[in-house]
Order: sequence, then C-alpha cells, then structure tokens
Amino acid sequence: MLGTSRHLSMGPESLVSVLTGSLVKGQLKHLLAAYSPNTPPDDVIEKFSSAVVCAVALATGIFTFALGMFRFGFLDSMISESSLRGFISGAAIVILISQTRIVLGLAPSESVHTTPWNELRYIVSHIGQLHKMTAAISIGALLFLRILRMAKHRFKSAGWLQGVPDTLVVIILATLVSWLTKLKEAHGVLVFGHVDGELPHFAVPRIPALVETKDIVSSGITITMIGVVESVIVAREYASRNHYAVSSNRELVALGVSNIFGSAFGAYPAFGSLARSKLNDRARARSQLSGIVAVAIVLVSLLRLLPYLYHLPLGVLAAIIVDAVISLLESTP
Repeated sequence: MLGTSRHLSMGPESLVSVLTGSLVKGQLKHLLAAYSPNTPPDDVIEKFSSAVVCAVALATGIFTFALGMFRFGFLDSMISESSLRGFISGAAIVILISQTRIVLGLAPSESVHTTPWNELRYIVSHIGQLHKMTAAISIGALLFLRILRMAKHRFKSAGWLQGVPDTLVVIILATLVSWLTKLKEAHGVLVFGHVDGELPHFAVPRIPALVETKDIVSSGITITMIGVVESVIVAREYASRNHYAVSSNRELVALGVSNIFGSAFGAYPAFGSLARSKLNDRARARSQLSGIVAVAIVLVSLLRLLPYLYHLPLGVLAAIIVDAVISLLESTP
C-alpha cells in the first residue's frame, strides 16, 4: 500500500534466495565448530539459520528504506529501455530453465548453488530420466493454459470466456485428478504435500552470538542492490504497459518497510517478483488492493485450505510459472 506500482508482487526471488542461502551456509560453519566434534541438534540449526535470515532481512530493509528516504530512486532513470527489455528477457529465461526441471519431474542437481547454464546442461544430459507421469500432467496443464489463452485472444467478444480464471481452473482440475487417480501413491508424482500452516510469531531480529555483524551488513548491501534493481525494473515495465507513473523513491520506501516488518515475523529478504507480477497483471489487477486481496487469500489458505492442496502436483505449479514467463518472452523485441 505504500508503493505506487499497481502490479508489483513481492516475494522470494531466485537470486536473492541463493545469496541468502550462501550466507546461512557460510555462517553454519561457526555453529558446527562450536559443537565440534558433535553435531548440533536439528532444532538448534533451524533456529540459528532462522535468526541469520531474519537479521539479514532487517539489514536489507533498513538499507532499502534509507535509499528511498534519501531519494536514490533516480538511479532507475539511468537504465535504458534496451537494458530494461534485456533484463526482463534474461530473468524470464532463468526462471524458465529452473522450472523446466520441475515440469519434467527430474531430480534436483547435486550442486546446491548451480548456474542457469549448468542447470540447462543438467536437464539436457538427464532428459532420459524424466518422470513420465509428472511430465505428462505438467505439460498437459501448460497446453491447457496456452490453448485457453489463445482462445481468449481469438474470441474477445465472448464475455464468459474472458472471465474464466484459467490458473484457478488448472489448480482445481489438477488437484482433483491427482486425488482421484492417486498420482503420488500409484505413480510417484511429487505433490504439494503437508505444509505447517501455523502463523509466525512476532520477535525482534537479533544477530546470533556466533555471527559477525560485518557479514550480515555486507550481505544485506549486496542483496539490497540486486533486489532494488530487479524490483524497480519490474515496476517500470508494468507501469509502462498499463500507462501509469511510478515513483521509484516510494517503491524503495515500501520495499524497505516490508522487509523490516517481515523480518520480525521470520521472513527473509523479499523484493518484486517478475513471475508473480506477471500473474498479477494477467489477473487484471488495477490497484494495490490486489496485494491486500492476495494477503487475505494466503491467510485463509494457511489456516483452512492447505489440506485440500495436498494432492496438487508440483509440476503443475511450475507449468503455471512457465506459462507466465513464455508470455514475457513473446513480447521480447
């Protein structure tokens, strides 16, 4: 609500997630050394990792908020239109590669932090090991979405067709098919599964005793720079497409406040998401109220609907994202 973009949807991003994971992995060695020669209990590792993540989220929020308050939003005007298009297309290709592995049902690469090129090579070299049932239902969902999209474009006068919530229809149908045919039990298809829907509790982030403050600060600065650039670019892209203006300084303040507030509830750094913003635009969002509606739906889902999504195939979720990024690549000059 503090920002000016009507379509920017915040959430964890792949590159920010990799940087955050690298920080946690690097700090875990201090915890392991403190318990050596024994291994720390799982709950201790979980609490330590969560504390590191919340601390870097707070640092990221403070840095982003400061950039907005001191009016550093002008930096986005230095990004040319060709650079903007190139970034959007590049990000779309990276997302497409990462989701293709899930669509095909391939096992994750053994490398924890892999590059898009290495992941593409992994997909090509292991294509013979794809999970046939996962690939079938995921590609089927993708084809359904593409055909429905083309039908909407072809028959613009059909009001009932334009109002069909294609993504929601795919999720419901895929969940029902998975449940009725027992895809997980009979065919080994990976599904959404059980997720703890307990709401997080408020806690002021603190840097663990074994972690050096400079590591949190340096990682926070790096994550801020990357997250800010991506968020501002995505906000400008959809503002241009839908003919309205955005204030980069307001966006930075909003992103900073969101990360500061989120860090007190166990969140890790989050910025504007290209894929989710595309889905928001596709849902024909017209104001920031769409974000409030999304929050309400997430809360209801956490508290009441998660058990009903147990059988939703993960490949179908990946197919929905693939469909969104294909639309981004279609507009590439």
